[in-house]
Amino acid sequence: MGKEKAKGETLYDSEILTGEFARLVGKTPQWIRQLTRDGVLKQCKRGKYFLGENLQAYIEHVQGGKEDSKKPRYVDAKTEHELIKKEKAELELRAIKGQLHEAKDVRAVMTDMILTTKSKLQSIPARVSPQLDGEPASKIEKVLNTEISEALRSLSNYSPEQFMKSESDD
Repeated sequence: MGKEKAKGETLYDSEILTGEFARLVGKTPQWIRQLTRDGVLKQCKRGKYFLGENLQAYIEHVQGGKEDSKKPRYVDAKTEHELIKKEKAELELRAIKGQLHEAKDVRAVMTDMILTTKSKLQSIPARVSPQLDGEPASKIEKVLNTEISEALRSLSNYSPEQFMKSESDD
């Protein structure tokens, strides 16, 4: 049969001094002792730590806690914050390119367009009726359709510059 491995200490189970652990994680021994008082790290003996167990505990602490705990984690909040900043930057870029407009600007421009169209439509009878007095119904219908189409055409004349003018008026 094959030789059995001699039971030895693995790196994971090795004991490490406070100062060594501090250097390993790039912190001071005081920081390591504070984390021990806070219950993040656990000593196996006075001034000594099991390397593997405490390194994992330290990494978990730096990441904001266990993933399966019900408490929100710092790393998750940070990720959400970065996503929000990215979305905000994308919206600002679209606004700069004229692809996105503020609701108040859209409301102002659309209100202006609708009121202009309404007044054009309402002026048709007074403006056209003298010309159509005594004309056949087919001609009246044709003239009215032309006038209504012309009044409605102003609604289709959208231009991003209209929204830019609205923003500069503020």
